Amino acid sequence: MQSTAFKVALTLVIGILLLLTVTVAGLYFDAARVSEKAVRDAKDELANYLSAHPEVTPRTLAVVDFSLPSYVKRMALIDLRSGKRSYYRVAHGKNSGELYARRFSDVPESNMSSLGLFRVTKQYFGDHGLSLRLDGLDSLRNGNAAKRDIVLHSAGYVSIPFILVNIVTGYGPMTGRSNGCFAVPRHDVDEVVRMLADGGFIYAWAAEGDMH
Repeated sequence: MQSTAFKVALTLVIGILLLLTVTVAGLYFDAARVSEKAVRDAKDELANYLSAHPEVTPRTLAVVDFSLPSYVKRMALIDLRSGKRSYYRVAHGKNSGELYARRFSDVPESNMSSLGLFRVTKQYFGDHGLSLRLDGLDSLRNGNAAKRDIVLHSAGYVSIPFILVNIVTGYGPMTGRSNGCFAVPRHDVDEVVRMLADGGFIYAWAAEGDMH
């Protein structure tokens, strides 16, 4: 009897280890992507802004595709000169949803993500270390960003180990969530800040059918 129970337990442990191994491999070799519709909308919004502000000459545009689950590298940093793209994970607000962001708000204390175009205003060191302050450029969707203290910062909960903990504890393959800020992995923040500092832009997008 003990032998049978041991074999069952061992089989279960091996199965879990295999699942975690496959999951880790999938996360490390994630086919990073964002919707081309999101990229087009982002470039259109940026072009509209630049037509009214010809003195602005950005070099990087970040496109965040909130139609994708949080374990995916769903933020593309686009070099506007070369077109080269780099991809990163990014968290959404805790009240915007769990695995997916479904609800969006610009209301203070909502703890939701906001959509639309943001401009990076300055680099600073705060509670989360190296961070970027943002100005929301859409009065209907993100105009309260500065008032809400919506920034880009790093967080330990945007990581593969945190995703694995959520899988094991039954929450599914999701990162942690922010209070509405764009939270990126700690090991990526230096690179992301370097690319977006000095007037970069962020565009947060979601498919209309995904929003509630």
